[in-house]
Amino acid sequence: MSNITFTGESGKKYSFAVHPMTTLFKEEAGVFFITRRVTDEMNKVSHDHIFVGETDNLAKQFDRPDNQYIKRYKANCICIRLETDRKTRLKIESDLVGNYNPPCNQ
Repeated sequence: MSNITFTGESGKKYSFAVHPMTTLFKEEAGVFFITRRVTDEMNKVSHDHIFVGETDNLAKQFDRPDNQYIKRYKANCICIRLETDRKTRLKIESDLVGNYNPPCNQ
């Protein structure tokens, strides 16, 4: 597992753990960023930003194999930042959406 840092519209940086989309999560609360991880010819890794969300139960959030993000945008990573406080999760989600404007947050 690796880590990635996303920057909010406010300029604040948030560290996330990067997982494959097939990961089964525990019943924990957090903010998630669904991405498509790509590697270019120079072996540089980047992430296409697809969707930012928050949940009080990561285990339940991704228990559907027909997830729309995987199909439409070929998502292959889910980046997780654990956070128990709902107000904080919503603030982080809004901050990240404001900066990245992911297509599935329209």
